[in-house]
Amino acid sequence: MLRPLSRKQKQALLWWRPGSGVEHCRLFLADGAIRSGKTVSMILSFLLWSQSCFSGRDFIVAGVTAGALKRNVLSPLFGMLEAYGVPWEYRRAEGRVVIGTNTYHLFGADKDNAQDKLQGMTAAGAYADEAALFPRSFIDQMIGRCSVEGSKIFMNCNPNGAYHFIKTDFIDRAAEIGLYRLHFTMDDNLTLSPGIRESYARSFTGVFYRQYILGEWVSAEGAVYPMWDDEANTYEDEDPFRYRGCRRFAAVDYGTANPCVFLDVRDDGTTFWIAKEYYWDSAAQRRQKTDAEYAEDLERFLDGDRNTVVIIDPSAASLKAELRNRGFRLRDAKNDVREGIAAAAVRIAERSVRVHRKNCPCFLREIHGYLWDEKARQRGEEKPLKEHDHAMDALRYLVLTLNSRFRGGKQSPE
Repeated sequence: MLRPLSRKQKQALLWWRPGSGVEHCRLFLADGAIRSGKTVSMILSFLLWSQSCFSGRDFIVAGVTAGALKRNVLSPLFGMLEAYGVPWEYRRAEGRVVIGTNTYHLFGADKDNAQDKLQGMTAAGAYADEAALFPRSFIDQMIGRCSVEGSKIFMNCNPNGAYHFIKTDFIDRAAEIGLYRLHFTMDDNLTLSPGIRESYARSFTGVFYRQYILGEWVSAEGAVYPMWDDEANTYEDEDPFRYRGCRRFAAVDYGTANPCVFLDVRDDGTTFWIAKEYYWDSAAQRRQKTDAEYAEDLERFLDGDRNTVVIIDPSAASLKAELRNRGFRLRDAKNDVREGIAAAAVRIAERSVRVHRKNCPCFLREIHGYLWDEKARQRGEEKPLKEHDHAMDALRYLVLTLNSRFRGGKQSPE
């Protein structure tokens, strides 16, 4: 089942065995670039260690969400067990997997109170997938639960900011806390061809390139989209044939007390042409609009075109119901802020986001003031300032949701 392993993957596989030189370490962290082969070698390592060193014990296996855990860990784990003929039982309703005499308890760590699920548990070890996305409280509780003699904690992640707690409290204190760290690059994944590696490298820019491709723990600072160019990313001609053959979309960022934004977008398969905007700021106008009024405004904004696909934040339940009742075609936006910004940055850098200069003044004002939150950065969080960002949210929804539609551009990996 497994293809030849790289030297780094073999180190991850066997680090816990006597004679490795680092077997005394209690914590193990594999971090680095995306698609660098960290996960598959770590899953097998954790499986071999737990099965050979313990019998009749409980273990913690955690992912960011239950879905991510199943996709990233359980699916390859079950494939390994099948390939090696190891009997196992997946008790989905109970949230656990039984392999031999050991039981592996499954957890999602996406909530701030997720650590409460671990309380009272005594574990012989833990596996944390994408640990940099876990709340700090979950990591601390998980380590504290592993109190059996000889217990070890396995963690993997892609880098985040320079002030993230995984960097400051684990990597920077490795010798002090007994952490063995392996840093992976794409060269450590022997299954990737040079062409695939180049494709991934083209899929990110700026700080995201340094984090995802180079595997560096660096922070985002200053402008979120420093690659924006007022000439190259805009247009103003009224060519009647410009949108011929384009599909039309409306990107909607819903707001009541906050501004509500519609973007009229034409997609030719290579470029997003943002032809005009609707921007209602209830604070500035001193009047909030109802969902019915927004629906009427959207109908006028789209010239009555009900074939336009409306991309909208999934949390805008009341407006979605109003639009659906009026016959609009809706699509829930992908609303991952970090991935949305990364995808939009690539499109902007490639000049495949173009905005009409005269018709989108609020969009153009926002993009120049769209900044990373310095206080959040110092807390180890990577997020933009939550002010004057409503057109920027609509842009994220648009790009991340439709990224796979691009034929001429470069596609970001899922």
